[in-house]
Amino acid sequence: MIGKRRGYTLMEMMMAVAIIGIVSGASAPLMFQATNFWRLTSARYAIQRDVRTAIDMINRFTRQAQSATVVIDRASGQPPASRIQFQYTNTSGNNVMMSFYQDGKKLYVNNDGSINLLSENLAYIAFTYPRTDDISIISVAMTMQSPTYRGGKKALQLSIQKVRIMN
Repeated sequence: MIGKRRGYTLMEMMMAVAIIGIVSGASAPLMFQATNFWRLTSARYAIQRDVRTAIDMINRFTRQAQSATVVIDRASGQPPASRIQFQYTNTSGNNVMMSFYQDGKKLYVNNDGSINLLSENLAYIAFTYPRTDDISIISVAMTMQSPTYRGGKKALQLSIQKVRIMN
């Protein structure tokens, strides 16, 4: 009686390699699309979070500004109307200087000398007076962008908001 042969034939090995090649060839584009989708979604959520936080803070403090102290200008080398400075009265009754400004791709808030970073994804911010006859209304336009993949960027102009100065 002849012993049983153990192992794989050449044909079986070639079929296994072909199947693995087809599966890996089809899954590479799917992995690329999934990674691309994840990066775009993450960028969108980061931008939305930053804009909501920044607009809420700008709105809250600008409403309390003393209208006679509001100055809209720009820091050196920054876009026009990218900084707003004003004075407001805090809960203790003290007058406090505050400013929101762009520095490159970052948005900062300076609250009486205490500088905090609001966002690292800022593309552009502009503070303007939408009506020439009413200086108690300030318009805030903000564009954020976040890097995604292969040097691409996800940009989103999420907010143009009008703020009424109450003081």
